[in-house]
Formats: sequence, structure tokens, C-alpha cells
Amino acid sequence: QSRLVSVSEGLDSSQGGRMVFAILSERAREEAKDMAKRVKIGHDSHKAEGRRGTGRPPFGLYSAPGSGKVEPHPDEYGTARRLADLLLARKTTKDTAHQLNEEGYRTRSGATWSPTAVSKLAQSPLFAGMVPVRRRKTDEHGNPLDSWEGYGEPLRDETGEVIMCGKGVVTPGEWFKIKALIAERTDDRWAKGKPEAKYLGTGSYRCGRLRDKKGTGELEPCGGSMSHRGGRYRCEVRQTRGKSICEGVVTLADRIDHAVGQAWIHHITALEPGDPVVIEIARRWLAFADPETQARKNEAQKALEAAQRRVKKLEDDFYVYGKMDEERFEELSEGQRAVIESIAATLEALDAEADLSPLTQVAALREAWEAADMADKRMLLKCTLGKKGITVKPAARQGDHTPILERLEFDWLSKKDTATEK
Repeated sequence: QSRLVSVSEGLDSSQGGRMVFAILSERAREEAKDMAKRVKIGHDSHKAEGRRGTGRPPFGLYSAPGSGKVEPHPDEYGTARRLADLLLARKTTKDTAHQLNEEGYRTRSGATWSPTAVSKLAQSPLFAGMVPVRRRKTDEHGNPLDSWEGYGEPLRDETGEVIMCGKGVVTPGEWFKIKALIAERTDDRWAKGKPEAKYLGTGSYRCGRLRDKKGTGELEPCGGSMSHRGGRYRCEVRQTRGKSICEGVVTLADRIDHAVGQAWIHHITALEPGDPVVIEIARRWLAFADPETQARKNEAQKALEAAQRRVKKLEDDFYVYGKMDEERFEELSEGQRAVIESIAATLEALDAEADLSPLTQVAALREAWEAADMADKRMLLKCTLGKKGITVKPAARQGDHTPILERLEFDWLSKKDTATEK
């Protein structure tokens, strides 16, 4: 039979000290939790002050011991900057890794580059000198686990501004652009890369075959998305659920893409320069072309809504439940109102920075279309369409020579749509 003896406390589990051991062990467990909490509070306070936290900085950067700041590494910066330039040139992570290996660049450990290594490095906020978010995972009961998540997003202050911890390999603007380019080519369902955009209608074309969707005998357009296979666009519902659900629509990809491109140009040139639709198209395009500003606006909006919820809770606690005195209520609510005013000013400044005037010119939008690659053309098309996209009606018969435009129904962005979204 085993026994536990503590010489310093004079305890022996075989002589009636088991209850004391149980109490001491529980106290030790609580102290371990408290210690972890104190360490996290210390790390969070350091990050709020613009210090990066613990751990080794990513490739290309150096951090002097105890400084909490990052700066370019003299030996690694050239490789890291080359990696960033390749990604900004719209190279995939796979092509970037191959190019770095061909040029003789190696990782910190001397290994060759892989697409995963490129992706993880480029999407680290520290790569741009920004403090990363780090959160401890919890179980279903809220108890902390020994694993962490985060690192993929930068830490922001109460107004939604990014907190910096030094100079990175890339600027925050370049980092947001790289992150958007990688996300554009990544399938979230399996976290795998998607092929480079080659066809215009992916995500915009909808099947127009009539079918009984609700089982009531009433026919309505299928509305299923159409994907490209073998030089043709095909109804996804027909491909995945069978002919008994939808007979589907098939059309030649080159033919419909050319017609839609011409229709887009014709539609844009028919709009007046001051038309609200043009302004909304420019706003959507700017959000796509400048992901950094869009991310800042989104975070600032979230911070504003959080501050407004805190004010509402303070008012409920004071007026409804009487949980605090008037002096304390005024002190806390005044602080939150100051935060709200600051965030509102930040949003106004971001809107002022977003100069839409060059993009509200119809000629400029047409020039942007002609100069854009397929990925940008696809995004420009989506900027001008409503939720229904472009419905492709089925041919009357096999070999039907009806002009393809007569089989297309465009859900162009209308003035009503712009008013609703704003």
C-alpha cells in the first residue's frame, strides 16, 4: 500500500493526514490556474503597450532580448522580402516556394521552402510588425486547455487601430493585400489551394432551368450555381443531385464569358457619372482593392457596436437594477462615450481617406475592366450584380442558335439595392 509523506509539513497519509493532503493539492491546482492567469494578464498588458509577446520572431525579423520590438534581421530580410514580393506579384504559395528554392533561398533551419511554410510566414501579423492575437482554447464548460489559437489576426485597440510592435518585412497594407490574395485562392472547406481564376462566371452564373423546388407543382428557376468543367458551364444541382432534381443548363464557357464581358461594358457606359449605382460599384471595388482600409473599417465598426452595448449595459445596471451609485455610473459612462466619439471620428476619417472620385468616372471603370486580369474582372462583375447574379436560361433545343445574350437575365445593381445596403 502506498503512502505520501511530507517532511517539511510533518504530514503522513497513513496517519490521518489524507484530508490535509487533499486540501493542499486542490490549493496547488488553484494556484496553478491563478499563475497562468497572471502570466496572461502580463502578456496582454505588454501587447497593449506595443510589445510582441514571447517566442521567437518569424523568419526575416529579429527582436533584441527584453525589448518586445521587432526589426529586420540582417541575414534573413532579403529572403523574406523576396518571398513577399513574389506573393504581391500574385504568385501562389506553391509557385513562391518553388521560385525561392530554385534561387537558392533557404529557411532559418537550412531547409527548403514549402507552400505551407510560405503561407504561415506571410500571414503572421508579426511579418508586418503588428502585435498578433493569441487566445487560449477552452472546453465546452469554459475551462482553459493547454492549446492556443490565433496568431492570424493583428491586435487592435479600442478604436479598431492596429497595434504595432516595430518594423516588419512588409507594411500593414502589403500584409492585408497578401492575406486577401491567399484567401482568394484557398478553399475554406478543406484549407486547400484553389486554381488560378481562368473563367469569368464562377460564382455569378445561376441555372435558369424551371423546376418544382418546393414540391407544390409550381415551377421556378433552379437558381443553382454553375461551375466550369471541360470548357462548359454546368448546373451544380444537376451534377450533384441528379437529373431527377434538375435537368440543368450547359453552355460553352468562352461564348458566354465574351457576351457577359460585352454586356458589362455596355451597362457601365450607359450609366451617368453621378448615378448612385456607379458610386456603390466604386465603393465595392475599393473594398476589394484596399483590404487594409476595409479591415480597419470593419474592426472599427465592431468596436463601436461593442462600446454601444457596454453603454446599454451600464444604463440597465444603473436605472433598472440599481447595481451602482450615480458617481460610478457617470464615471464609467463618460469613459465609454469618449470611446464612441473616438471610434466615430476614426470611421469618418477612413471614409474621407477613401477617395471614390477616380472610380466614379464611367471611363475609369471601363479602363479598369480592360486592364484587369481574370480575377479582377470576376470581382468587378460581382460589384455590379445583385444577389441573383446572372441567370442562364436553357436552350430551346440542341443546336439552338439563339444569341446567348437573349438567354441571359442580369440582376444588375439597382438604385433600390444601393439604398438598402447603405
